[in-house]
Amino acid sequence: MTNSLQREPVLVMLGQISPLGTDNASAVTLNESLVAECSSWLSFHRVWGKLPKEVLQAIAQSFYCFHVEPQTFIYQEGQTPIGMYLIKWGSVEIFRQSLIGKSLIRYRNAGDLFGYTLVANAVEGNYQTSAIALTKSEIWFLPQAQFQTLIGEYPAIQQVIHSLLDQDLHEYAARIAKEQMRIQGLKSYIQAVPNEASILGSSKAAQKLAQQIHQAAANLQPVILQAQAGTGKTFVAGLIHARSALATQPFAEMDCANLPRSEDGRLNTDTLFGRIGQQPGILELLERGTLLLENVQVLSEGDRTRLIHYLKTGLVLPNHGIVSKTDLATQPPQPIQSWVRLILASPHKLELPDVKAITIRLFTLPQRKADILDFARYFLSQFCREQNRSLLRLDQSNLRRLLSYDYPGNLSELAEILHRAVIMTPSGHTVIPEQALWSVQSTKNAFRLDLLTHVPWLRRVLLSWWYPEGIWVVMMAVFVPVTVLGFIGPQERQSSVTLNLFWAWWWPGYLFLFAFVGRLWCAVCPFMITGEWLRRLSLWLWPRQQLPWNTQWLNRWGAWILFAGFVAIYLWEKLWDLPHHAYLSAWLLVVITAGAVIFSLIYERRLWCRYLCPIGGMNGMFAKLSMVELRSTQQVCGSQCNTFGCYKGSDATPVTFADALPNEGQATGGCPLYSHPAQLQDNRDCMLCMTCLKACPNRSAQLNLRFPASDLLDNHRGFWAEAALLLLLFGGVFMHHTQTILGWLGWGGIPIDADHLLMSIPIALVFLAIPAILTYLTHAIARFFDPEQPHYLTIIYAYLPFTLAANLAHYIPAAMMEAGQILLVVARTLGFSGASLPTLTWSWDVAQFLQGVTLLSAMIFSPYPLLRITQRPIFKNLPHLLLMLGFTAFLFRLMILE
Repeated sequence: MTNSLQREPVLVMLGQISPLGTDNASAVTLNESLVAECSSWLSFHRVWGKLPKEVLQAIAQSFYCFHVEPQTFIYQEGQTPIGMYLIKWGSVEIFRQSLIGKSLIRYRNAGDLFGYTLVANAVEGNYQTSAIALTKSEIWFLPQAQFQTLIGEYPAIQQVIHSLLDQDLHEYAARIAKEQMRIQGLKSYIQAVPNEASILGSSKAAQKLAQQIHQAAANLQPVILQAQAGTGKTFVAGLIHARSALATQPFAEMDCANLPRSEDGRLNTDTLFGRIGQQPGILELLERGTLLLENVQVLSEGDRTRLIHYLKTGLVLPNHGIVSKTDLATQPPQPIQSWVRLILASPHKLELPDVKAITIRLFTLPQRKADILDFARYFLSQFCREQNRSLLRLDQSNLRRLLSYDYPGNLSELAEILHRAVIMTPSGHTVIPEQALWSVQSTKNAFRLDLLTHVPWLRRVLLSWWYPEGIWVVMMAVFVPVTVLGFIGPQERQSSVTLNLFWAWWWPGYLFLFAFVGRLWCAVCPFMITGEWLRRLSLWLWPRQQLPWNTQWLNRWGAWILFAGFVAIYLWEKLWDLPHHAYLSAWLLVVITAGAVIFSLIYERRLWCRYLCPIGGMNGMFAKLSMVELRSTQQVCGSQCNTFGCYKGSDATPVTFADALPNEGQATGGCPLYSHPAQLQDNRDCMLCMTCLKACPNRSAQLNLRFPASDLLDNHRGFWAEAALLLLLFGGVFMHHTQTILGWLGWGGIPIDADHLLMSIPIALVFLAIPAILTYLTHAIARFFDPEQPHYLTIIYAYLPFTLAANLAHYIPAAMMEAGQILLVVARTLGFSGASLPTLTWSWDVAQFLQGVTLLSAMIFSPYPLLRITQRPIFKNLPHLLLMLGFTAFLFRLMILE
């Protein structure tokens, strides 16, 4: 029979079923010495030894012998049987795959027969199980044809096979009962294993996590996941399991925080460890595989000790059942062997003494902003597929919302948000509407409306050449002749276009606009334009590297120089009567322009505008009251940007998002004031030039409509030089009305002019200091009664709205009664009478009414920032509230009732 059987079919069979190839299994027929050895070995076997010697001799002559390496498949589920196998030495596992991984597991050791059921009964069919070598083994193989021939010649073989089948049947029935119990017990804990298409992200944190997962999957050491809720613990643990040697085994998850508690509050860990005589625990039910154990920190010290014991020995110590203490002493509970790999998860650091474990820290979603886009695409793809709809996209506005949100629930919350957004998006849409993400908003964007999103044409205008450089041409076309006419034209106020535009148009108009557009004037300021144009011309004629800013020195002293400049302007205005001398007002314009030009030629960017310009300092301070702010989303800049063109300057950057405009991502020289829009704390250092908007390739910039004075309400940081400027500008209102106040005091005859400098300067300075003195004394009183009042430097900014309102009220009469005569004034400046030209003026009564409305509005709106800044009850702020009321009454009397 040996001669009639060819060796080739066996080798072909082995090559087909072994994933390691034929090199891992080599079959040979038995020579005479091996046949004798095999016959002798079978004679001592507990089952085969019952057969006659000649039968054993015949069987030995029919065997093929081959050796297999560990983890080599002998046959696999679904294949057609071609023979039966006898293990001479080694160990083989027989199993089949089920919902809980490998099930119906049986083990065959030396002397055991396997793979014979269908072969012995000559029944057609396929294997219902698979056989894999657990150790290096020597296996004897008997082809099906030879086996049937042997049974025909020696019927005694049939009796041996029947006894083996009967034994297997009982074992199989017991195993089925156990498997049903396993499936029922594990049903609520088994988790789906993520596939390779799932994502981890692309950030540095994600790359490190991928390396750690690869390291953990390469061996079967315990893993500790330090992770907050919703950070993807199940996904990471499943990925480790899927890539490990246990991939064919079940993957389960149990949350220790959900374990039941007894009446005394202790956790009942029967579900985990099992209880003797009552129920098996999950470690016993799994047998082998991976178990993710969440919130391990809630386990008691004793339970954690048992967990450490299992990690060291692989033995589960079950809880005591209902047995007497005597029985426990005489027959202590036997530990249960388990091969389950544990992945322990906790939001806190876990200490496992004497246990070698791999620790992986999962970052929260706010710490992985760069991965949000990858996660969002993955979730959108998943949810759209579940709902059988085409893939939805996120526009840049939606992405900015997702990136700026804090995600208390981490990845789980992001998935929930996008699931809801997919459901809320009407059919036929390809982009998720903004309304579907209404709840996703950064706290910094609370009560803010992005005008660039809701007014689409505004973005196109601000990205165009016309803003701001197109306006520069118009501005300079007005500024240059008006300044020149101040020197050579009429000097009277009613005939000078210089005085009319400067004192009746610019001052009241821009003070009014501060509350709406902040420091917008600085983007089109003719002083800055002159300096910028001359700088470009000089660099073209004489290419050079301009000097960098001495930022440390300027941050310390620049604002004080600016303050001194404003003091000088105030004294010049009062003592030389600038509002009524055209050439002096023109000289003021020239002096400020000269400062801008000089510093633009020496230093890079616009040092003058940021640190030294008196007008710029006033603009930056009042801009904090504006209803408009330009900001960038920090999370977008940090996770999506690698050029920083808005700050440093850059070449044109390609824009990839679908609704991009042709002129987004422009080449720029960077922010003129060296401000990063994502780092701005307030409007002080933003002049709305839109350089950041033009440069940004990620559409991070937002032009927000917000609550007035928002910069003062939360985490505002003031400094002494700016506070001094605030008080100076408030004191300027008193200085403008020096003669009236002195008249009330009976000193109306004292002259305040350039002819009496030694007397006039101290008087003017005293009037400029009135608000500083009164507010400081008031704050001292407030702190006397309430020591928890904030510092004076903090609370003084509550007077900023009052300062703006008081200055605006002072200039309202000029705006109402003179600004409308601009055509007439232009004609007179050019030497014409202009008698037939139209004018638009209001009466003094209208001007007084508007002054009263302005002052009353300051009294109405100022208490709110006061209460927000101090964070004290209203009665604790009575001293300051009374002072504000006193200022209102005094200014009302000074400007209106006088």
